[in-house]
Amino acid sequence: MTDPTDGATSEAISGRRRPRFFYGWTIVAASVATNTLLSAAYFQGFSVLFLPIEGHFGWPRWVISVAFGMRQLESGVASPFIGFVLMRITARSMILWSGIVTGLGLIGLGMINGLFTFFLFFFIVSLGASGASHAVTWPVLIARWFRRKRGMAMGFAVMGPIFGSPFLLINTSLEESFGWRAVLIGYGALVVVGVSLLSMLIRNTPEEYGLHPDGDVPKDEEESAAMQSRTLADSGLTVREVLHTREFWLLVTYMGGLFIVNSAIHGHQIPYLVLDRGFSATEAAFSVTLVFLVSAAGRMGGGMLMDRSDYRFVLAVIAMVMGFSILYLQLADPTTVIGAMPFIVMFGIGFGSMIPIRGTLGSMMFGLRSLGPTIGLLQGGAVAAGVVGPIYLGVMFDINGSYREAMWGLVVISFAMAPMAFLMSAPKYLRERKAQASVEAAADADR
Repeated sequence: MTDPTDGATSEAISGRRRPRFFYGWTIVAASVATNTLLSAAYFQGFSVLFLPIEGHFGWPRWVISVAFGMRQLESGVASPFIGFVLMRITARSMILWSGIVTGLGLIGLGMINGLFTFFLFFFIVSLGASGASHAVTWPVLIARWFRRKRGMAMGFAVMGPIFGSPFLLINTSLEESFGWRAVLIGYGALVVVGVSLLSMLIRNTPEEYGLHPDGDVPKDEEESAAMQSRTLADSGLTVREVLHTREFWLLVTYMGGLFIVNSAIHGHQIPYLVLDRGFSATEAAFSVTLVFLVSAAGRMGGGMLMDRSDYRFVLAVIAMVMGFSILYLQLADPTTVIGAMPFIVMFGIGFGSMIPIRGTLGSMMFGLRSLGPTIGLLQGGAVAAGVVGPIYLGVMFDINGSYREAMWGLVVISFAMAPMAFLMSAPKYLRERKAQASVEAAADADR
């Protein structure tokens, strides 16, 4: 297959001009398409199939809770593993085989005959989806293709779930017409074919085609020749060096704290609004949909701000916005969706802003050399902390009979993360540290 970057590369090296279209945006579009499909088939769309499956087999409600918990835990455990595997294989291979595993797992779910096969194939789907989603693999890939516009590219790349959310309604209609088995088998086949085709669009680094990130061209032939032997993907800190930095552990703590808040709200938003605020079930469910839609602004805005501002300021603002959103609920006591709109807007923006920062900050702080393991470890730590949130709210509700006292705890956690951002090093120091690590790596390679 002819590589679409070939013509642009030749022109760039010979004429010193930027390509008319930078291929990195094709990779961003492939990320959006892949995660739209995964969201429709599994991350969001599968939720409407739980009750039909449960009713078909007559299972107790705990089965759903365990399945959701297993999805969270499995994602957290798999993320570091995926990150380290990405140092051995290409992102294209990871996404291709992860898509195949996910699709075959969905087909298997459509053929289950009991509880054991349900959990078996649910685990297989979760494992495959972790490798093909935008949790680790796509951020690593996109960080290689962008530098100045990395935050914006990350923000676009994680928009797939926004486009996948309407499939909740579509899946409900499909299930009523054809049954849950047909829906799962159909989605399984679609994921196998769709993700396999999308993986063919993936290219590992721009340097392989004579370009720098963002479509920048080499200054001269000598620089172009050097790019063939060593790419920018080799620059930055090793995993051992990353784990010895203060920033890594501060960022794990920061993300873990906000993931506790996010997961708690996502897990209990509907019962909180119904039981503590008197919303109808329909109004509460509608508020969840609005939060998710508003998160699109956070995904885009958070990524773009990372490109233009001191990252510490952005992290502090995200934490403060999250804290003020819950503080509003505590002080205003809204009883309608309109009354809850300040919470919906602030929480949606804060939640959305958290999604692209793993890849953006991981590459900004530590470089690209071990970005896969770094993002995987960040994701694993955040997800592990996020498991605490729903449990915390549930236990506190059982003790107090309401969510009010527990919600104050979430306010405190959110605000506590803001000053933590300023304990991290300034961007200038991070750039100097990455440059020094790259020089040392190049010297080691030349020995």
